[in-house]
Amino acid sequence: MKLKAPALNVQQASIQTIDIGQVVIGPITVGNLVLSNADFTISAANGVLTDASISISIHISVEWSVFIGLPWPFDDISFGDTYDLGSIGFGPINLGNVVIPGLNNIHLHIPSLTAQQISIAPSSPVTIQLNNAIADNINATNFTLPSQGFSLAGMALASVNGSGLGVPAAKMDQATIGHLHGASVQIPAFSLGNLNMAAAQIPSVSSSAPLNIPAILPTQSPGFDAGILSLYVHLTPSALMHISHLEITNANASATVGNVALHNVTLPYDVLNLKLSDIGINTMTIPSFNVA
Repeated sequence: MKLKAPALNVQQASIQTIDIGQVVIGPITVGNLVLSNADFTISAANGVLTDASISISIHISVEWSVFIGLPWPFDDISFGDTYDLGSIGFGPINLGNVVIPGLNNIHLHIPSLTAQQISIAPSSPVTIQLNNAIADNINATNFTLPSQGFSLAGMALASVNGSGLGVPAAKMDQATIGHLHGASVQIPAFSLGNLNMAAAQIPSVSSSAPLNIPAILPTQSPGFDAGILSLYVHLTPSALMHISHLEITNANASATVGNVALHNVTLPYDVLNLKLSDIGINTMTIPSFNVA
């Protein structure tokens, strides 16, 4: 014989231990990330500019004018022009490796930083253990106990019908779920405030692409003004430094962030080998059952 219950309601279940064999999270997508009031302080032993070179160019133009003042009622005579003579270039001049010693007290303040369409690849499988979990309002349908049926010695029953059976407590040693998954978790907004990183050691930081650093210096205008004739030469120097890559070693950093806000987070998940141990059911009601 088997005990069959069309519906099984468990008001509350306490789970002492949940062992999740493997959890794979992702891929994770974030609509946008907002970072507010971030302060970074960096100090390092030294920095190295690898294979640095510099190119220098000077843009030259000549301006001249003639002015002859005449008495009234005659108009003054004034004329002149500017000639662009182009640019003169020097280099590139190879500087080799340039060592910058003693980088200290580099302070960076970022009032606001917004990054959009962030994507994070699925994580590697991790093992998670949850303790002292409580599950409320557990419902099951078409419950059969036991699955192989049972017999009563010395008593024969064709069938038994019942209703309103209450069980004050029950216990299950262990339950195992091979694969638990569902729809992706949607988080409209998630924020963290007052984040502090007291100290971090960074053995090495290296740029992954060459760096080009342009610089335009103020224009210099040597010349003369002789009253009737004036002549000026305008010199505008500029420089372009090319660095194969930048490397900073033995750096120490600290950071504070006022607020981190993530919007429109999509979080898929897969849980493998979920084990529930020492399950205590405090209240269980069976609205109706039959044994046949």
